[in-house]
Amino acid sequence: MTRVFFPLLFLFCLFSLVSTHSKKRKDEGKKIVKIIEFDKEEDEVPRRNFPRKHRSSSSSSSSWSSEEVRRGPKRSRKPYPFPQRSPRPQQDVKRNSCEDGWLEFERPTGVWCIWLGNPGITNGWFSQQDAQTACTALGATLTGYQNENERMTVANEALKKTLAMGRTVSGLWLGATNLPNCRSPSCGPFNTMQWTDGDTTGVDGIKWGVGEPDNNNWPGNTACIQQFIISPDFAAGPEDFQGWKGAFVNGDLDKYQCNSQVYPRTRLYACGKRGVKR
Repeated sequence: MTRVFFPLLFLFCLFSLVSTHSKKRKDEGKKIVKIIEFDKEEDEVPRRNFPRKHRSSSSSSSSWSSEEVRRGPKRSRKPYPFPQRSPRPQQDVKRNSCEDGWLEFERPTGVWCIWLGNPGITNGWFSQQDAQTACTALGATLTGYQNENERMTVANEALKKTLAMGRTVSGLWLGATNLPNCRSPSCGPFNTMQWTDGDTTGVDGIKWGVGEPDNNNWPGNTACIQQFIISPDFAAGPEDFQGWKGAFVNGDLDKYQCNSQVYPRTRLYACGKRGVKR
């Protein structure tokens, strides 16, 4: 029996040794196949310029870790290209203004335009109604004064025209009439007359000459306002009154009759209208 047992034991051990060796060679073959497949995957990955921090310090420049191969390099995100809006074309903002040759003033109601008219009359035959007719032809009306600036700007321009005509005094028609029951006698400096242009308000544009508004009962149904345009160098001529020099300075207002023939003989007028968009 012993003679049979040992040969069988020998064969069993030999068989186990052969089986173990075959299994080991088979596992090594699988590892080789995996390494070959892994190398192929590396060859298929496109080459990129990865940052230096992804490269191994102990390997060559062409060897990367398997983690980098699977995930790939990080890409920097570009900002989303929002569409650019084209700038809106700037529109010309139109504002109210005056025609050439008109004086332009800012009022609470808007732009007010004043035309200084010169009919060339030096004999006094030019009534307030004649002046109003001239203004109507311009699409305007005889103006009042909203404030001191308007009153003196017109007075200074009118003095230039008067001096250019060889005169030192003239009368300028304005748009005003007396309040009821105040033609004669007058009702005080700010309660006797009212502006008639439909735009002028208040009394800031009123500055009377000495003794004005007077209590005279002037001819006609109503009283009017003229503005004295007088030079500091005024000297009374044949049809002037020397008393004007002490009673008026350039730009002062005078309560007066509306009808012709009037003093001073040289006549001017001031028309007004609202500015329009241009």
